[in-house]
Amino acid sequence: MARISRDRDDVHIALLRGVNVGGSKKVPMLELRELARSLGFGNPRTLLNSGNLVYAAHGRPTEEAAIALEQGILQRMKVSTRVLVITAAELDRIIEENTIDDDDVDPSCLFVSIWREMYDRQALLALLEQEWGEETLHIGSRAAYQHAPDGASESELVLAVAKLLDDRVTARNWNTIGKLQALVEDVAAAANEDA
Repeated sequence: MARISRDRDDVHIALLRGVNVGGSKKVPMLELRELARSLGFGNPRTLLNSGNLVYAAHGRPTEEAAIALEQGILQRMKVSTRVLVITAAELDRIIEENTIDDDDVDPSCLFVSIWREMYDRQALLALLEQEWGEETLHIGSRAAYQHAPDGASESELVLAVAKLLDDRVTARNWNTIGKLQALVEDVAAAANEDA
């Protein structure tokens, strides 16, 4: 069993919405890490090229960090994007609440849409009343889980969630969610070594 860092509670995950997709809204990951350091965040690490940043928050609240990152990205990189920041504990809860994950589900076709505001959950409940064919929807306390066997670009369900919440939601596939959790442990372990 992996050792849980005493600093794990201070690790946050920043998810940038809609960057580096189709050649638009380019945010280089090296520059994102440098921005995080300049804002006082510790041991910033990025995952993939799709705007996933994990860092030690040093006690800074998630909403304050989201605003600082949004402003920094706009100033330094001239890119306007929404940033959603969650804690390691929130990521753990998102993983625990997934009822769709089983052996028959391709993790690259299981999408986790994390919303920015708690009231956004209420807006999604109506989607549970609709029929989605082979697609599946589960709504947890912090995220919506959508199994789209034909992929996100072909999914009416993934599109419906995105359309309903607009820029207040960002999605990652299940593979990425698992990698983010592993990166949380790396950042926490590094924070312990620095202490």
